[in-house]
Amino acid sequence: MRSTWKTALGLAVAVLLAGVSTSSKAHIVIEGFEGRANYNEFLNLMVPHGCGPLATTEIRMKIPASVPLFAPEEKDGWETELVMRKLDEPIKRGRQTITEVYDEVIWRGNLPATHLGVFKFLARITGPAGSVVPFKTIQTCGEKQDRWVDVVEGGEPGWKMWALEAPAPFVVVVEGDGPQLGASMQEIGAERQRLGQGSGRE
Repeated sequence: MRSTWKTALGLAVAVLLAGVSTSSKAHIVIEGFEGRANYNEFLNLMVPHGCGPLATTEIRMKIPASVPLFAPEEKDGWETELVMRKLDEPIKRGRQTITEVYDEVIWRGNLPATHLGVFKFLARITGPAGSVVPFKTIQTCGEKQDRWVDVVEGGEPGWKMWALEAPAPFVVVVEGDGPQLGASMQEIGAERQRLGQGSGRE
């Protein structure tokens, strides 16, 4: 089932990046369209065009609340900024108390309208299998903006995103093939205890 879904998605991205979708322009998308549940994934935001003939000068991407870990890769020739958001209620993680999280990432530079831009980031994807995780994105080209922020209602399948006028880049959550590290964190913690390393780490 998953291979069929990925094949369909591969065909979809080829069509979208070629700019021959039902829309007048190709969409901004996340390569692969999938994120494994509770895995730390390297993802690529694909920007295949400018705002019409105008070069892209800024990409502003919203980091979903369901993505608790996020780290952008520095892009040559571009300035990268992370915007923080204060939590309504602090989160306890081990010995740490987290009071704010990343809310947006902003890349500023210059990407010619006819060139493909790739913006790489690390994200921890959470949510039930089949759910859609949107990364709402605003593309700025000088004084002009294209807002890739349309989303489907919760519980709707990812393919319905393509029916929207300006769909947000997104991933569909899929089940991973077991724990990403080969064992659960409980098993790893038990092994640390066995090795005498548990007292100093969280």
